[in-house]
Amino acid sequence: MNLIRRSALAVSAASLLSAGLLSAMAGPAVAASSTRTPAAPAVAGPFKIGPSNSPSSVALMPNGGRVAVFDIKSGLHGKTEVCLLSSTGRKCSHTAFLSPLGVADVSQTPQVFVLSASHVIVLQYTCCENNQTGDLLYSSSNGGRSFSAPVRVGDNNQGVAASALIGRHIVFLGNNNNAGARVESIPVTASGPPATVAIANGKTAYDVGVGQYKGGALIGSDTLGSTYATYVEYAASGKDFNASSSYHRVSTFAKEQLIAISGRALLTMRTTGSQPLVLRLFNGRGFGPAHIVPGTSGGGAASFTMNQDPSGRVHVFSERGLVRAYHLLEVSTSTGARWTRPTDLGNAIKSIWFSSALNSHGRGLVLGTNPALGYPVG
Repeated sequence: MNLIRRSALAVSAASLLSAGLLSAMAGPAVAASSTRTPAAPAVAGPFKIGPSNSPSSVALMPNGGRVAVFDIKSGLHGKTEVCLLSSTGRKCSHTAFLSPLGVADVSQTPQVFVLSASHVIVLQYTCCENNQTGDLLYSSSNGGRSFSAPVRVGDNNQGVAASALIGRHIVFLGNNNNAGARVESIPVTASGPPATVAIANGKTAYDVGVGQYKGGALIGSDTLGSTYATYVEYAASGKDFNASSSYHRVSTFAKEQLIAISGRALLTMRTTGSQPLVLRLFNGRGFGPAHIVPGTSGGGAASFTMNQDPSGRVHVFSERGLVRAYHLLEVSTSTGARWTRPTDLGNAIKSIWFSSALNSHGRGLVLGTNPALGYPVG
């Protein structure tokens, strides 16, 4: 999984427009450039799944199907919707709903993981009122069609905003936490919370992300003073991810806001100049050179996400008001030195958060929210 958010430097669009637009496979690789290359059209535009009331996450099934999760308004407290989609489906083939315990409210970003064709798990954060429930783990043994009663796996202070599946453990954390980057790791079959959780970085965490490198955990967070600064901590494979001592600082990037971490890829946005997105790749000791993501400069209202697919290729998805008028554009790279030409996935002005899931061929789905919208990729 990766962090998905609208830039805090941006203002929301004043009006919401809707259009169905064409898109296509990405074109040949080109050197990175600040020149805005016209985007390739696409084979299928976005489709509406339904109303949503939170950021979302999406995962791929072994047969190419997709599992999308997001919170919806329902009664006083809301609930999480689980939508099953076929590999080419444009509406849910089945839906399940996960209601919080007691009088808690659903909050932050539900996370979904596909462990096999039959085993699907969802991590949900609930809070607060008179019953501080905390983090709940739901498990399905029939491919996401129904779920067992939830297991409480974290306290009310943890939150769920970003996560990654590292081996058979879910590593996750919440955002906007005064305690810092508070990291929790649980097995996929957790029966309760761990005895302790880690503080990877003691600075107040506004935006957060979780990546991985050779079985180790990469934890990204940023702070906001007069401007943003992004920090990345690393705990190597074999370390206890619930122990603060397992983490050490590998990089600090001043005047850059954290946008996403996926795999070993880090995406930030510079807070000066034209505010471009910057990609760096982790090498086990630190991050390699900064690469400007083409077509992401210009400022203004914007939303982004990133996915490092199983082949190692990095895909950046960006919606920027000053670049193709709120269309969702995809560019990809293996090293950051050369990028594909942008692919236009369609009008995305209604979406304010994005998540994505891709296979090793770069095919899959970007999921936008408010309302829930699917953007086929590849």
